[in-house]
Amino acid sequence: MPPSKKKSSKKGGKRNPSASAKSTSATRSNEEIIGNYWKTKIVKRSVIRELNEALVYESANDTRKELLAKIDSLDGKYVDETGATVGEMMPVTYETQPMINFTQKERYMLTVGKTAPFHIDKRYHGVPTYMMENAGYDAQDMENAKRWTGKEATLHMLLPNLSMGDEESAVFLGECYLDKEDTVHFANQFAKASSSFDWPDSFACHQCPFCCQMALPVVEKTRKTSIADGSYILIVQKIMQTIYTPGPDGKQMMQRVHRSLPRLCCKGCFEKNFMQEADKGEEFSYPGILQHDISLYAATDSMLSKGLVKIKRDEDDVDDEMILSAFSMFQLYDKCGMCSAVDEAIYVKTLQESQMMGLSVENLSVK
Repeated sequence: MPPSKKKSSKKGGKRNPSASAKSTSATRSNEEIIGNYWKTKIVKRSVIRELNEALVYESANDTRKELLAKIDSLDGKYVDETGATVGEMMPVTYETQPMINFTQKERYMLTVGKTAPFHIDKRYHGVPTYMMENAGYDAQDMENAKRWTGKEATLHMLLPNLSMGDEESAVFLGECYLDKEDTVHFANQFAKASSSFDWPDSFACHQCPFCCQMALPVVEKTRKTSIADGSYILIVQKIMQTIYTPGPDGKQMMQRVHRSLPRLCCKGCFEKNFMQEADKGEEFSYPGILQHDISLYAATDSMLSKGLVKIKRDEDDVDDEMILSAFSMFQLYDKCGMCSAVDEAIYVKTLQESQMMGLSVENLSVK
């Protein structure tokens, strides 16, 4: 989307001063902006500035205003038996055509609406070994996977209208803050050219799956109010698509491909829709669940915590409570082995379902 000289604000109460950043008038995609960053890994200030200007524009352009109005108009009018907005009514945002055409009757969407009650389900996934050896994972991926013992809990969000009711549709990672440099890292990792398949770009990471507001970065990392305004709940959504490849005897083989997509949720949207069950444990309530985020795994492993970007939540806090940046938290999801464990759970379930349908399935989880 083209940047422009407009101002915007982030959902969540107070106005975000970062939204007042001026933008250039040039029409440039995120990939054009990041250029050769993926080769050099050098983050230029000009790239950070232009990407954030593009994000500000995306958060307040006419298309966004129409989308927000549509989400508002659906809220409370078209609901299912759970009280959630009917999934079929959700507008298309950054979904790609292969996601929408997953099957003749099913599609993978990125939005659930402002009212979408969900439960948290704690699960323990096994260690992924056999699946990874033949699925194109490199040596680093294998090392990451070995960290996962299977004794750690994974908190799944049971969102009925996200990913067509699949129980592996979303995983809770925790509270994080959005750094301006995160926009560069997300844009690079989710660039269209980074995959052989047609997936959403990094704007989908910034869009709240509930209200469709765009997450914007913090203004000043040393101000408590700024950090609070720029903090979000990070989840990872499983998205899938169906592809066709040449098979033996000239026949086409149908394959299902999945990807892990980080999503930044407004804290207000998350808390509003979280069906709390405090009697089951602290992690089944809010804000108790924030004490059970993925950063727990970094605290006991110096190799995991190395290189992660984090800041003090409050400069006046004598306890030095730290909060991870969004991209660092997503990196931790991969490094601690949780991503591999969830990938295996998805693969096993998809394999079982597809075998029943007579389909050929290959695990091609794209990082």
